[in-house]
Amino acid sequence: MDSFARLCDTTARCLSRYENLVAERTVLAAVSGGVDSTGLLRALARLRDDGRLSGPLRACHVDHGVRPDSRDNAQHVVDLCDRLDVPITVRRLQFPSTPPATTRPSEDELRQGRYQALLQVATEHQAGLLVTAHHADDNLETVLFRMLRGTGPRGLAGIPEARWLGRGEHRLLLVRPLLRTRRTTLESVLAQIGEAAYHDTTNLDPSYARNQLRLEMIPQLRQSLGIGLDVALMTVASTARAANEIVEAQGLRILSQRARHKTAWRCELDLRGLDENALPFVEEALRQAHLALHPHGESPPTVWLQRVMALLPMADGKRLAGRGGLLVERIRDGLLLVDPDRAGAPPGEPQLFRWDGGRQRFGATEWMLEAFEHPLPPLSPSPNEAGRLRALLDPRGTVLPWRLRARRSGDRFHPLGCAQELELRRFLQSRHVPRFDRDRLPLLVDAQDRVLWVPGVEVGEPARLQLNTRRCVEVIASCG
Repeated sequence: MDSFARLCDTTARCLSRYENLVAERTVLAAVSGGVDSTGLLRALARLRDDGRLSGPLRACHVDHGVRPDSRDNAQHVVDLCDRLDVPITVRRLQFPSTPPATTRPSEDELRQGRYQALLQVATEHQAGLLVTAHHADDNLETVLFRMLRGTGPRGLAGIPEARWLGRGEHRLLLVRPLLRTRRTTLESVLAQIGEAAYHDTTNLDPSYARNQLRLEMIPQLRQSLGIGLDVALMTVASTARAANEIVEAQGLRILSQRARHKTAWRCELDLRGLDENALPFVEEALRQAHLALHPHGESPPTVWLQRVMALLPMADGKRLAGRGGLLVERIRDGLLLVDPDRAGAPPGEPQLFRWDGGRQRFGATEWMLEAFEHPLPPLSPSPNEAGRLRALLDPRGTVLPWRLRARRSGDRFHPLGCAQELELRRFLQSRHVPRFDRDRLPLLVDAQDRVLWVPGVEVGEPARLQLNTRRCVEVIASCG
């Protein structure tokens, strides 16, 4: 088997592992025109012609606009795609003007802009799979680069073979089939099939830190250590990857078992009963929760995770703002993570609450309530079994109609069993209701504006069940 056939088989085996996740949607290849992406595109085109690709093939070239010859580079890729009969989209990035001292975008800005453009093109063409040409040498450079900058097991694990981009309907699976293929192999493949790659002059620019590592430091280390450098770095990466898989599994377990009132923009983590040995797994659970809640599905920086973990010894009510507008609040039982910008607002005016009328949303919030009238108080489930999101109320001491509203300044509340009314603000504080939730709770009030129930907290004295209660209203709330 020749080297090009082996490259095609390597690519096919990798993509086959993810076919069930993307069905028959379009496969989008990111093509820069260099050796690696040119080899990848030729392999994908062969797989398409042989009927071994899961869906239609399309290419995308991102013109960063930072080189004088960038348009020539784009034309080279367009010509290549025309020869291979692969539809292509070219996107040119636009960066805001900067002072003369920093006229060129940073490596991170270029990378973020590139992935954003690829995600937009994938959304426009309903692609389910994005394929990039990162290879084994890129992985080595990444591991060494992260070691020099300081990183943990996740960073030392190197470039993942697959990860998700975007979220919701626009979620896209990014796959890198060539992570076990060396650049020299790709060069020999192109020589074998007579294909020419475009030479990107910025890859020789030492002002970029990654180029310094590739052109100066790694050759010097290889001269001193020989093949031992590659073996050592891959050993570090594989060990870190195994350790990271354990941490990820435990973090996912905490998130799945201890998440409460979870929505697309909110999650409470109940951390009661966890000791110090579980802290690394709690940190991983926070990372995964951040990925799920962030509007762009971004992973949090290490410093943000450290600052969130520093909230754990603090009293409830302490807060931390994060990237992308995420807010973290220390609550009595653990941590609350929310994206306030995506949180729906309570109704501006009191909302009529009907019995036996089905579930009713409280404004645009995550709260839903419904009520059922009973001729006698139901004996099952018991209050302990039902929990605090269900209440049995006696309507005789109240004035109809009942309404739902958010709290107001000066509100007072007469809790069940209490001798007198209390200031609602102080009562919610005493019950450790999260600060973020206090203005969003659906207060059930009667026509005299007396608070009959604070869902999840307490029933009001005016609606308490009596020994002679017959007619009863069962109210059930849900959050999330």
